[in-house]
Amino acid sequence: MSLVKNPYFINRSKYSFHPYTFGGLSGEKQIAVPRNGRGPSYIIKGDYRECACNEFMGLRLAKMLGVHVPDAYLVEPKENMYEVAVEYLGPMPKPDLDRVKAEKNLFHEYVYGFIAHCLLTDRDTVDFLFSNNMIYTFDFGEAFGIDDFSIRIMENASEYASILPAAFISKFTSQSIEYHPETLYAYETLVNDLQICDKAYFDAALEDMCSRFLAIPEEEIKGMLNALGVQYPAALVNYFERFIDEMREFCQK
Repeated sequence: MSLVKNPYFINRSKYSFHPYTFGGLSGEKQIAVPRNGRGPSYIIKGDYRECACNEFMGLRLAKMLGVHVPDAYLVEPKENMYEVAVEYLGPMPKPDLDRVKAEKNLFHEYVYGFIAHCLLTDRDTVDFLFSNNMIYTFDFGEAFGIDDFSIRIMENASEYASILPAAFISKFTSQSIEYHPETLYAYETLVNDLQICDKAYFDAALEDMCSRFLAIPEEEIKGMLNALGVQYPAALVNYFERFIDEMREFCQK
């Protein structure tokens, strides 16, 4: 039975937290293990302010785009802590590209996962994890064009108002959205460089993912944004709302 009762948060008291040092560059991490021994464990990321919001929004939106990703929840709010819980998946040796091309399920997940990172403007390397004979994509910590410094300004805007120019603070609290999904990069990598798929498959996959995004119910989007607003500043919630609007506009084209 799942320990997750809230659709967006896990309850800290239901888990034991232990250091987790297996790979990654997103700061110190922990693993949360169910105290009752039932249900999945979660990798807890939260060393940087952007980790929780970007991973939470990125993984959830990617799943709605039809991508195979681990489940993600915010961790129950705690003062001065922003944490995301990402479902722990036991890693297996990654298959080579020849196997990815040959097996339909791996092929599909690789293409969709790569495009998802580009649609969500992830600035980091596209990561794949092989677990339970399936390819998962993960790590959207560098997505959405939002970072730790910007969030710090947003959450302390009133304090900084006495020492920083209003125009400087406004630059972050009303941060403009420059949505560049890098789909050309995805195309060149998947079709030309790695030769994972042909142009027709890529175009169909991109169109399918855009259609899936446009079909996401508004209440789903509002639910995720409201969850962020429980702890994150309103300016950040507004930023994600505007990012999603820009992404909708792209997908409608």
